Amino acid sequence: MQKKIYKARYSEIAETLISQITSGHYELGQQLPSEQAMSECFNVSRFTIRAALREIEKMGMISRHRRRGTILLSDKPIELIVQEIKGFEELFQYPQDTVLHMTKSISMEADISLANFLKTTPGTEWTRLEGLRVTQDKAPFCITDIYVPADINLTLKDVNKPDRPVFKIIEENFGLQAEEINAEIMAGSLGKERAAKLNVEAGSSSIIIVRRYRDTQGRLFEVSVSEHPASRFTYSFNMSYRR
Repeated sequence: MQKKIYKARYSEIAETLISQITSGHYELGQQLPSEQAMSECFNVSRFTIRAALREIEKMGMISRHRRRGTILLSDKPIELIVQEIKGFEELFQYPQDTVLHMTKSISMEADISLANFLKTTPGTEWTRLEGLRVTQDKAPFCITDIYVPADINLTLKDVNKPDRPVFKIIEENFGLQAEEINAEIMAGSLGKERAAKLNVEAGSSSIIIVRRYRDTQGRLFEVSVSEHPASRFTYSFNMSYRR
């Protein structure tokens, strides 16, 4: 006798809403009907509607806000990116299935604010390279800004090499050796321009990872800043403790 498989009501509603979204029933950036309207439409409680919306939110298709309601971000599921760290060296690397595309290079003098952020001396000259790291299917992974001292003549051509961390490129091209690497992870908020590059709504939460590289003389020779959409990025550590 074949068993009948039952689906939770919220799961059925989620599938219906996803079908409506993928068929073009709603436009990107559009506000979806309120929870109250949906509960009346599907004849279920608002609790059930919230559970259905949570499932869709996990797919990166919508964002929910207390006062603005539910906003459509994507007409197809967006894969949650998990960066799993198993050892010390991997702490400073990116997933192998991503590629860095740097598109802009700017020369600048570090004012007090920038110098404090980079952990350097005000008035020093730096080059900032800007770009986007993407997955194999061209989905945006993170926005990356790389700062190097101006006397390290790092070009866009130098850094746009697959499978090569930028600090390794600097080591090979300029005879430096990384001895100390510091990483900071912090929360942020995406402005309109950066949010558009990552296909999320302006004001969305972000995860910012700052890595600072110093050579054997203690000189800071690279600072990389990566900003990820918090809704679809997880940083996972998996390390063994040995006595």
